[in-house]
Amino acid sequence: MSEFYCSQNDKNFSSQEDFSRQDDALRQENSQEQSPAGGSIPAAVEVVFLEALSGDALRVGLPVSEAHAPERSRTADGRIPAVVYLWGIQAPRPDQPFGAAATEAAGRICKGKRLRVAARRAGPEGRITGSVVAEGEETSERQDVGRALIRLGLAWQDQRGPSSAQLRSLEQKARREEAGLWQQEAPTPPWAWRE
Repeated sequence: MSEFYCSQNDKNFSSQEDFSRQDDALRQENSQEQSPAGGSIPAAVEVVFLEALSGDALRVGLPVSEAHAPERSRTADGRIPAVVYLWGIQAPRPDQPFGAAATEAAGRICKGKRLRVAARRAGPEGRITGSVVAEGEETSERQDVGRALIRLGLAWQDQRGPSSAQLRSLEQKARREEAGLWQQEAPTPPWAWRE
């Protein structure tokens, strides 16, 4: 199993602005991250949803067996907090047009669901990049969170790194239907957004 180390700095943001600044810096690092030394990334891990920090960043609780960080603070149910960045997508930053809508949609999709993370990369400070599937507790409903956000027009497929043909296709469809942020004449992608 993988060693996911969490830092208190990643977990306590006094405002969305603090998160946005730190998130931009972490995304720069994240594009070059490797798996933690000495640890392999598990094929999938079930996590508990805590909150949506942005449309493409979720605060989750990792099982202690996955976190291997006994010195870290824990959530009420004994899990270790971490941040999962949705692989292959970029949502508007919280202060961008449609940023709040993307954050709310991510929260709505994940709240009260079992989340399964297929980690692609894990970095220091409890940062994980991976695909996240939300599964209904009492139904067999399964929804890939990143694909759902692109389908709603609340995210771009990430053009700065590897992506999938399916994500590109979903984005093209959302553009044609002028869903979400595609209602704007020329939406600014988050990697080009500057305040």
